[in-house]
Amino acid sequence: MISSSNDNGLLPAGLSDVLYPNAELQSKTIESLIDVFSNFGYSRVKPPLVEYEDTLISNGLGKVLKDSTFRIMDPLSQKMMALRSDVTAQISRIASTRLSHLPRPLRLSYSGDVLRVKGDNFNMERQKTQVGAELIGSESKFVDAEIILVCMKGLTSVGIDSITVDMNFPLIRKYLLRNVSQSLKSDINQAIDIKDIQYIKNLKSNDLDIIIEFMECTGEHSNVIKSLKKIKLDEYLSNIRNYFLEVLELVDRYNDIAKLSIDLLENRGFKYHNGLTFTIFSDDFKGEIAKGGRYKTSNKETATGFTIYTEKLNFKSKTKNKQKLVFVPHFNMNDAELIIQKGYRVVFGSEQNPNIEKEASKMKCTHVWKNNRIVEI
Repeated sequence: MISSSNDNGLLPAGLSDVLYPNAELQSKTIESLIDVFSNFGYSRVKPPLVEYEDTLISNGLGKVLKDSTFRIMDPLSQKMMALRSDVTAQISRIASTRLSHLPRPLRLSYSGDVLRVKGDNFNMERQKTQVGAELIGSESKFVDAEIILVCMKGLTSVGIDSITVDMNFPLIRKYLLRNVSQSLKSDINQAIDIKDIQYIKNLKSNDLDIIIEFMECTGEHSNVIKSLKKIKLDEYLSNIRNYFLEVLELVDRYNDIAKLSIDLLENRGFKYHNGLTFTIFSDDFKGEIAKGGRYKTSNKETATGFTIYTEKLNFKSKTKNKQKLVFVPHFNMNDAELIIQKGYRVVFGSEQNPNIEKEASKMKCTHVWKNNRIVEI
């Protein structure tokens, strides 16, 4: 037996090894998701893990993510480099540079690990695996609906059920608080976040009545949609509401797998978004499992996309390898190929062990190869 020290196995906080079978499940989950996106015309790209700091976080989306990004020194160029904390900023760069010549709308998909300075309340892991899709160069209710529905189809394809899609429009909160003092704005934002309507009712400021009405129109869409339509709004907010309802109607028309929820003032986690946003939850998992919405790329193109956090999906995937494992006592590649063609997996024995069944059980095999036949243990 190889001896080891506990100290040799220590990892930094928020980082962990992904072992079998979770590593295999995660890999299969990623490929299943990418296949769904491909069916809807999303072409896969693969940006690097590290970029120059000036490129990744000096402007656009990357600038918003600056505080969550690790930096390192490149020993070759002597320039500061940044480890990506979100793949979306890289997709924005790719679309704005190397793929700027392609016709719009441009549909791209991706998968990759990201590293963040710290985790969040629902997921303390600092290394996360993101899978997502972005639709760049077009802005319409059909685009928003497509992104939400494709994300939902991806999740259901890997066995995620009991889904709730929470639809938001963070720009509304920003607009309603545009003339509020900074100190009061902070208190109101906190009250909105914790759904403390009574606190806001005790304050005196413009537009608070509308904020309260929006907060009261929160929940399952069929229960609050009538109340949402009745709120008296200026032209700017009325246009936003009407657009939101049009997207909601489109999603609802083609949705038979998820609950649709409305929370128009929710803005947590949407640092660079400037349009309709959404968060997806499942009753089987803690916290959000996907997030998306509209934003601007580094060259000011409109883009809409989503990110799925696959590290939360490992234990719920239908992609789990169900092929039975066959123990082959003697090394023979021809026998192995024959067994694999029959839909099984194989593992070779050690040759010296005379107790075939015992060694097979030790290797987690359900069958053994005996007399050129597959025999169940």
